[in-house]
Amino acid sequence: MHEDSTLNQVHLTDKKWVAYFESLLQKVAEEHVEACTPFADPRQQQISGDIARNYPDLKCAFWGGTAEAERARICISPFAELRTTPSRQVSCLEVRGKFPAQTLNHRDFLGAVLGLGIRREMVGDIYYAGSDAAYILLCAELGPYVCQHLQEVGRYQVEARLLELEDLDRELPPRRVKEVKGTVPSLRVDTVAGLGFGLSRSKIAPLIRGGQVKVNYQLVSQPSRPVAVGDMISLAGKGRIELISSRGKTRKGRIHLLIHRLV
Repeated sequence: MHEDSTLNQVHLTDKKWVAYFESLLQKVAEEHVEACTPFADPRQQQISGDIARNYPDLKCAFWGGTAEAERARICISPFAELRTTPSRQVSCLEVRGKFPAQTLNHRDFLGAVLGLGIRREMVGDIYYAGSDAAYILLCAELGPYVCQHLQEVGRYQVEARLLELEDLDRELPPRRVKEVKGTVPSLRVDTVAGLGFGLSRSKIAPLIRGGQVKVNYQLVSQPSRPVAVGDMISLAGKGRIELISSRGKTRKGRIHLLIHRLV
C-alpha cells in the first residue's frame, strides 16, 4: 500500500467499498475472469485506482457513459486487452414528459428510478437542464427494465426510450455554472461553502457536523476543515460548488474568492 496514497485517508464510510473492490480484484486474479463494478463515485474511483496499483497484472477501465461523467463503472481484466467493452456496460435512458420547465430536478428523476427497486449504485449520472427531457445513465443490464417500467416522474407522466451513447453528446444540454464572487475571512469549509451556497456560517456548520457536506467527494465533519483552490464541495440536496480562484485580500484581510456553482 502506497504511503502517500488516498488509502491512507480512507474514511470509515469508504471501508465497505475498499473491501468490496479488493475482493473483486482477487476474484479476477484467481479465477482469470473479467468483472465490472456498479457505478462508483469519484471518491471510490480514487480509492480503486490506489488499490489497483497493487495488482499490476490486472487492467482497469473506468467508464460512465460520457467523457465528463462523474460516476463510472470499473471494468477489471486479467488479459492484455479488455474483452468486455466498457461502453457496453452502460445504458442511456432518454426520459421525456410534458412537465413545465424548471419544475423537476435531478432528485426527482433519481427517486423515480429508485422507486422501481433499483439500487443507487446501479444508476450513473443524470443530465437534466430544466427542459422536457432528461438523460439517465444506468448499468446496461437494467436499461430495458427501467425503460419498460418508468412511467412517472414526480406527478407527471413520462415516456422513456433507450438512446445510443453515441447520440447522447448531441442531445446533452451544455453544462451551466453560476459565478459566485465574495469575500471570506479564511479558507475554511464552512465559510467557503456558506458563500457558495448562500448560507450563513451558523446554518452551514450544523449541516457539516451532520454529515451532509463532502469535500472532493469525501465526507467532512469539522467546519474548520481547510479547503484550497480546485476543491469541489457538495451539499446534500443543494448540488456542488468548485473553488475556482483566490484573488488577494481586502484591506481588512478578507480573501476574495471566485466560486462556480453547478446548476
